[in-house]
Amino acid sequence: MLSMTGFGGANTRRNGYVIASEIKTVNNRYFKAALRISDGFSSLEPLIESLLRSKIDRGTINVQLKIRREEGRSRFQINRTALSYYIDSARRTAESAAGLALGGAADFFRLPGVIEESDEPDSAQDVWQAVEENLTRALGALSEMRRREGDEMEKAIRRHCGDLAERIAKIEELVPQVSDRYREKLLERVSAIMAEHQLAADETDFIREIALFVDKSDISEEIVRFRSHLEQFDAAMKTTAPCGKRLDFLTQEMFREVNTIGSKANFSEITYWVVDMKTIVEKIREMVQNVE
Repeated sequence: MLSMTGFGGANTRRNGYVIASEIKTVNNRYFKAALRISDGFSSLEPLIESLLRSKIDRGTINVQLKIRREEGRSRFQINRTALSYYIDSARRTAESAAGLALGGAADFFRLPGVIEESDEPDSAQDVWQAVEENLTRALGALSEMRRREGDEMEKAIRRHCGDLAERIAKIEELVPQVSDRYREKLLERVSAIMAEHQLAADETDFIREIALFVDKSDISEEIVRFRSHLEQFDAAMKTTAPCGKRLDFLTQEMFREVNTIGSKANFSEITYWVVDMKTIVEKIREMVQNVE
C-alpha cells in the first residue's frame, strides 16, 4: 500500500548539466502535476509528466526542477548565418575596392548577432537523459517514503478492521434479543390495555405482530454484506496495484450497512455498537483518502 503523501529529491551531474529536483506529493482523487522548471527547458514538460504518470497513479505532484550548465561550459554559440552574411559582404567589398583588407576572424566575431547566448540546450537528448536520471532517483526516494507511510497506515487500518469484525460479532449475538425484547414489551403493553378495558387478547394477532416486527428488523443480510466488505477490504490491501479508490468505495458501503443495521434493529444495545462502528469507519475513511 502506498501513501499519496511523500517527498523525494535528487542532485545529479551528467552530460554537462547540473540538476537539482524536489518532488512533493499530496492526496488528490485524480492525477495532477504542477511543474516548475528552469527557464529555457519548458519543452521537457510532456516528457516529465509522462515519467510521473508511469510511477504515480493519482495525487497532486509538485515538481521543482533546476537545470544549469556546468561551470566552464559555454552558454554562447556562433550564429553561422550572420557570420556567413558578414564574410560574404566583406569579400564583395574587398573585391570592389582594391587594397582593402578583409579583416581577421576576431573582427567578425565582434559584429552584432554573430555571437549569441543560447536559450536552448545544446542537445535535447543529452539534457533529457540527465533530467530523466535525476527524476528517477527523486521518484525512487519519494516511493520509499510513500511506502513506509503506507505500511504504517495499513497496520492502523487492519487494526480498525479487526475492531469492526469484533463489533459486528457482538451485534450478531444480540440479534435474538431484539425479537425477545419486543415480544416482552408488546405483551406488557397489550396486557395492560386489555386489563384496563376488560378485554381478552387474540393470540393470533399477537403472533402476527411479532412476526411482522421480526421480519422488519431482520439485519442478517446487512451483517453478511458487512463481513463481505471486510474480506474485500483485506484482499484489496494485499494487492500491489493502487487500491485507494476501491478502499474508498468499500468504506462508503460499510458505512451504509452500519446505518441500516442501526435503523432496522432499533435496539439500544445494538445502537451502542453501531455508534462505535461509525466512529471506526470514519477513521478508516480519513486514512483511505490518502491511499494511492
